[in-house]
Amino acid sequence: MGFARWAAIYGPTYATGLAWTAATALAAAGGAIAWGCVLLLIRLSAGRWGALGVDGYVQLFRNTPVLLPIYLIYFAFPMIGLPWPAVVCGALALILQNGAYISEILRGSVNAIDRVQFDAARSLGLAPWNTFRKIVLPQVLVYSIPALGNQTVLLLKDTSLLSAISITELTMQAKLLTEQTGAAYEAFIVVALLYLLLVSGTEVVFRASHRAVRWR
Repeated sequence: MGFARWAAIYGPTYATGLAWTAATALAAAGGAIAWGCVLLLIRLSAGRWGALGVDGYVQLFRNTPVLLPIYLIYFAFPMIGLPWPAVVCGALALILQNGAYISEILRGSVNAIDRVQFDAARSLGLAPWNTFRKIVLPQVLVYSIPALGNQTVLLLKDTSLLSAISITELTMQAKLLTEQTGAAYEAFIVVALLYLLLVSGTEVVFRASHRAVRWR
């Protein structure tokens, strides 16, 4: 079967996998950035023990494979009365894992901010939360855009691991088509092209965002 004919026949199957991959990656990326901001806020405002707790969390998730939290959440949560859908478990695992990396990205950006701004906020009587929300976070996000783009690309590619818990994203769809048709070459070549499309689109969005922010 020719490549074009293969794509025409199984296009709807790939469209379903593409939709699942894009939606899961978008939700997980937004959640990971939000969780990274929370971890950064804890590090900045919760004192020595808060910083130690965040350090321990970051080391745990940075030094373990992402499949581990995927399996733990998917198989353990039903045992404690939380039978969440597989896609929710998978997205949560990606959020927890990537949030650890993002918190470190944001911490590096905080270190680039002039410490005088913190002293000025304190002298004005701003609470730690207001200082974080009005002064720190906007600058941190601007400084972090390139690194956040790279981390989002890694998260996008990690969605392929969710096939391990039977989420019908792109890799899982290709696996199912291979089992049905026996044609592994065509199935995975199309998936590779679709991942290239998603990654390229993600990079374009973050580069455009960075240029717009720098221009302003």
